Amino acid sequence: MELIISGYGKEGQTNIIKCDQRGNVIWSDTIENPSFVCLHKDRLFAGSECEDYAVFHSYVKDGEGYRHVDSVRFDASFLCHICFSAKNMMLFGACWGSGHVLYATIDESGKFISSGSIHQDNETGDESLITRAHFVHTNKAEDTLLVTNVGIDVIYFYEITNNSITEKDRIYTERGQHPRHVVYTSDEKTLYVITELSNEVLVYDMPEKKLRQRISTLPAGYNEKSHCSAICLSPDEKTIYGANRYSESIVFFGVDKDGTLYEKHRIPCHGEKPRHMILSEDGRNLIICYQVSGEVVTVPLGDDGLPTSDQPIRFDFHDAACVAHIN
Repeated sequence: MELIISGYGKEGQTNIIKCDQRGNVIWSDTIENPSFVCLHKDRLFAGSECEDYAVFHSYVKDGEGYRHVDSVRFDASFLCHICFSAKNMMLFGACWGSGHVLYATIDESGKFISSGSIHQDNETGDESLITRAHFVHTNKAEDTLLVTNVGIDVIYFYEITNNSITEKDRIYTERGQHPRHVVYTSDEKTLYVITELSNEVLVYDMPEKKLRQRISTLPAGYNEKSHCSAICLSPDEKTIYGANRYSESIVFFGVDKDGTLYEKHRIPCHGEKPRHMILSEDGRNLIICYQVSGEVVTVPLGDDGLPTSDQPIRFDFHDAACVAHIN
């Protein structure tokens, strides 16, 4: 199993690597504050999360590593998540600092040929709220872009056409829930949303966008600080995984036949502040980036989607922010 890992750090400091699951480095590069990476075939994309600007970076595979091809800069701040649409040859990004949704079109060589942005305005009437776009995701048809905004508690849906995006619908979550990351079922009839501040998973029937269930990621009686971060769905769609920061746990939800959730397992974190996590393509490994303790941990999973008795594999990586699995 090979991974791409990014971690916050200054330009000049190695902060993007290709490695095996034990952290043995195969290739590395340095850009400023790479918050997130994504892969498609021989392409690698990264985003620089900076206070006064945002940058998309484009790479193409070159031998055992990747060659940097191009970058494009935006007047936006704290770019925290990106995704790529191969159908549209477009890269999308969400800016936590400024509330912008970014997009750029690339050519076959990996160069950016056009770019733009949309600002998600605070239309709540509550001036104490700050718009904070946080997560971007394209549907299977790659004609719709979903964007969560943790600052104003809205999930936006945009139509992707003509190298741009146009808003077409919204889900308003409750004030203070802060919808952070989402996963769809393969048929896209169910949407699971993990909330940063209310520490829940929200279950929506799609495309009706009807809330079916809300379930806490925290143990009964827990009333201290906790902020959810990441969510995964197993390949067999029988297990949902949720990460809790500060309360420092990973929760495992079983999925009933109708898509509703029930808690079936919980483990303490293997590091501090799980920022991002993914499942390997076969669903047999849960790979977690611990930003504060600076570690990447792979937890072996069994056929039931739960941890096995095998010891997790761990290695150090400064300010670990994102991990992607090379298929």
